Amino acid sequence: MDLKEGTKVRVKPNQDLTELRLDLRQETQYFSLEKAQEIADTSGLFKKEATPDEQPIMDSVLMKSSPCQLNSNYVLGLFKDNSLILTKVGGISNISTDFSYLHPAPEQNEEQEMVLVTKKFKRSENEKMKKTREKQIKEEAKKREPWWDLTYGSSSTEFAQRELDRLFSTQESQNAEVLLPKINIEEYELSFLKAAHAGSKESVIDKEQQPLLRRPLSELKKMKIQDMIKSFLLNVKVTSFSSLLSTLTLNDLKQSKEALHCLHDCAVLVQGNWVISSKVLYPEGTLCGVTGMPAKALAKARTFILLLFAHEREVKRTFVTTQTRLPSEEVTAILEQFSARNCKNMWEFSLPTDTEFIRRHHEDVKKQNFLWNLERETYEKEKYKIPSKALEIPERKRSSSSRMSSSEAV
Repeated sequence: MDLKEGTKVRVKPNQDLTELRLDLRQETQYFSLEKAQEIADTSGLFKKEATPDEQPIMDSVLMKSSPCQLNSNYVLGLFKDNSLILTKVGGISNISTDFSYLHPAPEQNEEQEMVLVTKKFKRSENEKMKKTREKQIKEEAKKREPWWDLTYGSSSTEFAQRELDRLFSTQESQNAEVLLPKINIEEYELSFLKAAHAGSKESVIDKEQQPLLRRPLSELKKMKIQDMIKSFLLNVKVTSFSSLLSTLTLNDLKQSKEALHCLHDCAVLVQGNWVISSKVLYPEGTLCGVTGMPAKALAKARTFILLLFAHEREVKRTFVTTQTRLPSEEVTAILEQFSARNCKNMWEFSLPTDTEFIRRHHEDVKKQNFLWNLERETYEKEKYKIPSKALEIPERKRSSSSRMSSSEAV
């Protein structure tokens, strides 16, 4: 027998069954061509491999596995560089030669004898009988598991070597570098910021926005402040004002005011944090989202969700799906941009309420709340179920020193 490249292998993963068809070495003195042809004629198992003009020949042998029951857990240990790396063993199988060709199945007669059939009526079953029947159905379904064809590869190949390297976990291994994607430190920093703010699914983005995505921080800082903030928000989706200033190193007062002015153009205020605007994320006239829907429908639904978050910390996905009439995967993708599911099976806004920003930037909060109330009236006219109360337009509180001076003047 010859175990070589291209050896036919097939498996049933759920049942831990493996079959290997190994070629026989016909050039050796131990191979009898006459006997191989006789076995092929008698068994009828090798006719499919021969052409009509050729005489079938047994030129291969089948190896079958049988699963072994593990009474305890086993691991494979690999000791290298004073470190012990353990890998759990999922299962063990015995592989042996299949000799079914020596006992061919008897041919069935075309004329079948009449068989007496007894008809039984179904009895009412209790809970135990029901569980037994369900177990039998599952076992039958498991037996009907299809075979998966594989190809045997030698241990000396590059692919096999890479799989072997996965057993090692030392940082000093040079082969481990092949398994790790090479990434620029600044790209990693930006991807970390995106994951820290909100884990969102990839969506179909307009081609005009693609140059603004996945930019390293060094390139962002070379852009104009308006493009820099827009690009940053397209990546992270939601951020606090202080985090934006510190990440983009906008330290002086002039840059801070300019950044705040730019945020009103490309973002909306929710819970004291800034979220990328739906109109910027989904440009009109394009196909966006997970399923490639019209941008107008997605922008309208996303703005409605942000309106709910502007009033409450938590929203329910089923309620949003019913109101927006979007596919559930689109609603989930939007929610994952700026919220996360909590233990109550509700979607909670991902960042805590920035009370410090609300206290310091009264006029900006007032302007954003006014815009949200306009959006609320729009959705109310379209029969959306919206919060009963509008957002309050806070009035600026006078300082204690000014009150004292006014009282002294009186």
